[in-house]
Amino acid sequence: MLPQELTNAIVAELEAKRDLEACSLTARSFVTPSQSALFRKKSLQWDSSSRIAPAFERAMSLLEKHPHIAFHVRELTIDVPKFPASQSILAAVLRTMNNLERLGINGHAQDWDNLVPELKDAILNVISLPSLRRLHLLRISSLPISVLFHAASSVGVLSLNLVTPLVPRDISLNDGDNLNVQLGTLILPSCLTTPALLQVCDFFLRLQNLQRLSIQMQSSGHHRTIITSSSQSLVHLKLDCAAFLTPLDLPPLPNLQTLSLSLAKAVDNDRAHLPTNLSNTIASLPTHSPLLQRLDLTVCVPRVEMNPVWDPDSPPFPLFQQNDSSPSTSTSTSTSYKDQSALPCLRSIHCHLEYSEPSLDRTGMYFGRATTRFVEAMRAIFPAADRDRILSVGRAERKSSMIDYFDHLP
Repeated sequence: MLPQELTNAIVAELEAKRDLEACSLTARSFVTPSQSALFRKKSLQWDSSSRIAPAFERAMSLLEKHPHIAFHVRELTIDVPKFPASQSILAAVLRTMNNLERLGINGHAQDWDNLVPELKDAILNVISLPSLRRLHLLRISSLPISVLFHAASSVGVLSLNLVTPLVPRDISLNDGDNLNVQLGTLILPSCLTTPALLQVCDFFLRLQNLQRLSIQMQSSGHHRTIITSSSQSLVHLKLDCAAFLTPLDLPPLPNLQTLSLSLAKAVDNDRAHLPTNLSNTIASLPTHSPLLQRLDLTVCVPRVEMNPVWDPDSPPFPLFQQNDSSPSTSTSTSTSYKDQSALPCLRSIHCHLEYSEPSLDRTGMYFGRATTRFVEAMRAIFPAADRDRILSVGRAERKSSMIDYFDHLP
């Protein structure tokens, strides 16, 4: 008989479901590691056109026959059905989950108060699990603020998309009531409800220990309040700047290593170029983020253009102009910015062209032409970075849609 450690190592190399199922039937020593791999990540989806949720019934039937399987489920994504009977079944499934590490909930725009009580209790119990570290909530209306505060105080990673809080507030927080130190990642995707969410749930504006933040740039200035409160701890910052109509006034971020900016291209006289405010933002990087290691720029385009033209007269960003006094050999690894000490830790710049319509077929002559001209434009803007081979330019992967939304989250 093989040592259990070796058996576990063999199973860990398998990915195909049929191979794992076969291993689970070979010998007793293969059962636990095979089942652990088979059931680690599960999804319970609901067809909104149906009054029944057969996936929930099958899951409950399986767990009733083999209750030990619930222990193996570490990542769970669920759709919340609209009908009480199916909600009760889902609640029963959730009550068996005592070892979850990640939970994703798609509420399908339902009101929290319309859910059956047992489902609401089951969700709150899962959020309270000591093992739960990542929570992703999508399309839930009138979610009590106490639930949001409890979630943000319990997990390490939290994302809220199209989540509207209950008004008036159902809890009262004092200025000293800050979230605990466990919340290290907060993701607030670009959506119309984000400003309202932050305005009502003002405890998010008092976060002090975030390491990763993803948020949209807002006219309300709430994005800057969150950034400022965690300015000493932020390591990764992702901002959706949209049209970038105003300069990005960042506070000093002494420990920031990665800055990701998503923006829309500007167009003047039928010639595309990067927004003017982007140049100002990049010029300020050495001042507010001296330890920056990676800069990501994603330019979002709404549609395919038959003849995409980028302004050939766009000047290089001053920080990345060619320094004629620096070595010209292609093997040089030293930065060749005007001031080599400006960003001494910078190792990579990534520029991506992304289409905001996820259903577009990204093949054909027009897409290839658009990518080629985008590459040429970015190389002209970052000449020194291009020469030092720290610049990469290309087309982004397909923009994530609600269909695979949870797969793109940590």
